[in-house]
Amino acid sequence: MAAYLAEQFRSELDLFRAALEQAPGDAFHTPRLGHSPAWHALHIAEWLRLMVLDDRTPNYHHLGWEDNARVQALGTQAAPVRESDPREQLLAALEQTGAQVVAWLEQAGDTALNGEVFSAATPGGTRPRRLALGMQLRHIGYHRGQLNLLLKSQV
Repeated sequence: MAAYLAEQFRSELDLFRAALEQAPGDAFHTPRLGHSPAWHALHIAEWLRLMVLDDRTPNYHHLGWEDNARVQALGTQAAPVRESDPREQLLAALEQTGAQVVAWLEQAGDTALNGEVFSAATPGGTRPRRLALGMQLRHIGYHRGQLNLLLKSQV
């Protein structure tokens, strides 16, 4: 199961990166239909760090849940990468997080997929890791679709 998930994340992240790379020049940093492609890149990287890697480093700023008490409890250190940073830096941050996710899944045995991870939305503040992994795969696909809509609106 973990090997299968590693391949699915690798594939979905490659498709997401390809969608990000379609944003021409300044359009990468220009909010359209709510957010810029730069924001989408950081949003996915942060959710992967939090829900897949279970990274509790207190520097989340692009989850889209910043008003949520559980997210605020994670802390408010400066973001390691900001939406205004150069495209290459943002894509490198996404690439690094994606590589960590895939590597973790490739090394994890199926029992590592058990347990709970953070959730801002559930009453107990956690959700089953397997459910979270599936949700994050769909989440990447959803934001790839958002990018495609955003890029079409710029034509």
